[in-house]
Amino acid sequence: IAVCITVLVFLIIPEPLIGAFIDPDDPDRLEILAAGTVLLALAALFQTVDAGQVMALGMLRGVQDTRVPMIMAAFSYWVVGVPTSYVLGFMLGFDGVGVWLGLSVGLAVAGVLLQMRFWSRHARV
Repeated sequence: IAVCITVLVFLIIPEPLIGAFIDPDDPDRLEILAAGTVLLALAALFQTVDAGQVMALGMLRGVQDTRVPMIMAAFSYWVVGVPTSYVLGFMLGFDGVGVWLGLSVGLAVAGVLLQMRFWSRHARV
């Protein structure tokens, strides 16, 4: 429920949330709000995919399956997420947006791999 609330706040009221941390007289206020709104939308995506992979890790821990999921998670974070962040953020020039997208891709890959492991090895239908 907490993730849902956080995501909704990030998506529905980003400007008041960001505005609480900006000087009302700052001449760059509108640019900061625009950039912050985009980054909060990406943070909402990040939170959503992170929640999915954390749930999958928790399910696997619950059935004492930890070694392979640890390797899957490390692969997803370091071999997929970090390089994707670097390419999108720095090589392709998407800056912060690319970094957040890349990290989200890594978490999404982890979530898919971990869910596949749980459902293929441990789920009883």
